[in-house]
Amino acid sequence: MKNKSVQQFKKEPILKEGVKPFLKWAGGKRALIHAIMAVAPKNYDRYFEPFLGGGALFFTLKPKKAFLSDINFELTNTYRQIQRNPQNVINLLKKINHSKEMYYKIRRKRSRSEIQKASRFIYLNRTCWNGLYRENQKGEFNVPIGKYKNPIICDKENLMRVSALLNNARALICKADFEKQLEKAKKGDFVYLDPPYVTTHKNNGFLQYNKKIFSLEDQKRLYNVFVGLDKKGCKVVLSNADHDFISDLYSSFNVHPPIRRGNTLAALPNKRGLVTELLITNY
Repeated sequence: MKNKSVQQFKKEPILKEGVKPFLKWAGGKRALIHAIMAVAPKNYDRYFEPFLGGGALFFTLKPKKAFLSDINFELTNTYRQIQRNPQNVINLLKKINHSKEMYYKIRRKRSRSEIQKASRFIYLNRTCWNGLYRENQKGEFNVPIGKYKNPIICDKENLMRVSALLNNARALICKADFEKQLEKAKKGDFVYLDPPYVTTHKNNGFLQYNKKIFSLEDQKRLYNVFVGLDKKGCKVVLSNADHDFISDLYSSFNVHPPIRRGNTLAALPNKRGLVTELLITNY
């Protein structure tokens, strides 16, 4: 039986001081961090996050041992360079004088070194529309410039804190499909799953709009991985779309009441409104 009640959580971020996410990320979970922390396990061995994105939960938990991954090479390379070469990335970012012309010049540019790719990624992320990451059929980043008066491109202090946190967590960062990465998880580990999905289209629209970013078959594959992790004895939290297909698929697990949050991805502010999402746990 589905629980139709909707949970409300405080809007203020839980990360008020210290290290914080350094990237904007469409679909990121900073707005839901209170709700996720309310169901996250208090004790666990290692932490896995195979859909890394902005990493809001990682930055909140500050685990002792982390396996961080994503299918996006540009993203995972940026995390690796901040972990290993933060000052070099910072030096490159400081040289950028932001303008519309500079944005499109750097967007067109193909960086050679991994450090250059990381600084380019951070710059574009901090100045593009809504932190969206999108590529055309040629694999070229094609998000337009955002409307920011004074975007913070290089937060040196926070980037150095991020580097320290990644090293303190002995984070292993790699580009990998979630299924492959989670083969390493074992009993006592905590796995947070946050696949890409569109929340604003229910019924047939959910399947249509999500087809390219994370298909129905991907959702089924993720469910099978979730079941496998449960059998191993892992503690698993999944955030996903508030859709009948998802709640039915995970009906044998703990499907928490939907959580309401603001939608930031609509082009016009008056079109954004509120959306609901699900949290599902195996405990």
